[in-house]
Amino acid sequence: MPLLSRRGFLGLTAAGAAVTLAGCGSGAAPAGAGRTIRTCVYARNHASAPLFWQRFAPEGVTVEVSVVTSSAQIQQGLEAGRLDFGLIGPYSTIVGHLDDTMHSKIVGMVARQGIGLVGRAGVVTDVADLAGRKVAVPPPGQQVLMLTVLLDRAGLALGRDVEGVPLAYADHPAALERGDVDAYIGTEPLCTQSVVAGIGSRLTTIFDTPIGDFNTALWASPSMLRDPEMCRLGASMQKQAAEYLSPGGVNDRAAWRDLLVEQFGYEQAIYDAVLENVGAEWRFDAEQVSQVEGAGAVMARTGVIDREPDYEALYAREYWDI
Repeated sequence: MPLLSRRGFLGLTAAGAAVTLAGCGSGAAPAGAGRTIRTCVYARNHASAPLFWQRFAPEGVTVEVSVVTSSAQIQQGLEAGRLDFGLIGPYSTIVGHLDDTMHSKIVGMVARQGIGLVGRAGVVTDVADLAGRKVAVPPPGQQVLMLTVLLDRAGLALGRDVEGVPLAYADHPAALERGDVDAYIGTEPLCTQSVVAGIGSRLTTIFDTPIGDFNTALWASPSMLRDPEMCRLGASMQKQAAEYLSPGGVNDRAAWRDLLVEQFGYEQAIYDAVLENVGAEWRFDAEQVSQVEGAGAVMARTGVIDREPDYEALYAREYWDI
């Protein structure tokens, strides 16, 4: 059944409000009956498995999904108790744990891949080609960490050999098309949009860093962590939603088409190409642990943080095997 009409989703995006998704729950006398679980997604983003949680919610449990615009908004919502679960990468969350402003913990994964380093087609086809050129960079985060590592391996550095141009993700494709920048490191589906248009060329080395293909983890708020039954339910719904979109780690084309084309309005050509660089995920295992700790090590080495965190303080391992 349709999850949310395109008009309804775009209206939600414009309003920036929360939405309660009516769905088909299962079970007769479920855990948490009469409860509402609050989570979030970015507008028209591939990391949208939480939009499907209601489909797998027990009878009597309502999933409320709000559209957010930044990791800072998610972290603040989690810590203030406005969100029960949120989707964030390792960068700002490591900073938050170190400065004692974040006490939420990882209970699973949401998405993998979904990041791209795109150069001007026929001009920038290798990281070494970025020497002396301009690269659009988003706000500090794991994309910038990845770029820093890749440039360093090529003997280059932002601010010295490569000019970084701060730009919001949404502005990257237009800046590349105009010639304002020669490359950008951004997010899907924008990267694929540039490639399909023939303007950009994807640099395939993007995931060859200590951060790997880590995109977003599922974080539970401090208040949710005090309710193990509901916390496990949230992790379980994410598992089922991820398996619906990417069973066994392989993208289900029909499920993704419903989300990206029917709900979000992606062009068919972009949908066809973007599936190579996105995926829903729920497992948080040794590989993800290595990637989070790889990000922390790069952050410490490059001076973003003055020390690596106590990584175990980020993890709620009891919810990883459900």
